[in-house]
Amino acid sequence: MMHHKHEDAIRQAAARWYVRMREVAPDSPERTTFEVWLLSDRRHQAAYQTIEATMDDFSSTARLKALSNALTQKLYFEQTARRKKVSKLGSGLAVMLLCVGLGFFGRAQYVQWQAAPLSSQVQTTAVAQMVKHTLEDGTIVTANANSAMEIVFYRHQRLVKLSRGEVVFEVTKDPQRPFVVETRQAKVTVLGTRFAVNQLSKKVRISVDHGRVQVARADGSEPILILHDGEVAEIEHSAAPHKVNRNAADSFSFINGRIVFDRADMFEVAETLSRYRSQPVTAMFFGEQTPKVNAVLKIAELESFVKTLPQSVPVTLQRKDQALLIEPNR
Repeated sequence: MMHHKHEDAIRQAAARWYVRMREVAPDSPERTTFEVWLLSDRRHQAAYQTIEATMDDFSSTARLKALSNALTQKLYFEQTARRKKVSKLGSGLAVMLLCVGLGFFGRAQYVQWQAAPLSSQVQTTAVAQMVKHTLEDGTIVTANANSAMEIVFYRHQRLVKLSRGEVVFEVTKDPQRPFVVETRQAKVTVLGTRFAVNQLSKKVRISVDHGRVQVARADGSEPILILHDGEVAEIEHSAAPHKVNRNAADSFSFINGRIVFDRADMFEVAETLSRYRSQPVTAMFFGEQTPKVNAVLKIAELESFVKTLPQSVPVTLQRKDQALLIEPNR
């Protein structure tokens, strides 16, 4: 009796994996979990192969509709058994898969079920304010000043939509629910790791402290980039994600009250400074080429840095309409 129960459990797991693998992206981290399950036991492989063969008969919505009638189902399985001499395992899998197929037949209902959020919250930080928050799954989110994001938990994923600012995520591992961060340019997918996302106007920067992070463009275009410990990637405009030669630790420095500029252009400098000042800073440069800044400063000493900026790079500061403008020297 216990042997049959174990076979049933394998069948059910194989059916669930079959349905799930038809839904996830080719490079989804969930595929790694599936491969571990598949290769861990020959019975898993046999059950999954039988499912693939059986599901050829359920390859269309029309076929599932035709099989929705109980009498049609009975005739189908009797004919299949005579024609293919289906084994007891295969027949059991066919019955179960038909139930799975019919259960997921209502595609709209299934999508709606997955799309229904379990929880949702909007989190913003004010100018010069840093907030550290623990989510319901144990993930720790540290948002830098002047950041905004929406955090939505679904049955199949944990999603953060970062509209502005800079955030460090220490993600609790959950193979069944990947942690996804979406910005204007990027889609970042992880299972469990510590990484930072810095959304700037002209690019987004992803820095990994430890773990494995999948980076893709928000529009889904190829290629996909995988980052590991200490690696940094950026996405600008319509370009593909690419690794950059930067120190990943710099992206976590705001937690300790420091700002690190590494070959930062004036646009990045202005946006970063604006996170901490009631009077925003705007870079008035046309084109992509601006002076570059290398500096490490304490956030508490930010105003001193602003005042001395023209001494280190060829720029001029001008106050206008409640804003501080950084302009090229005339």
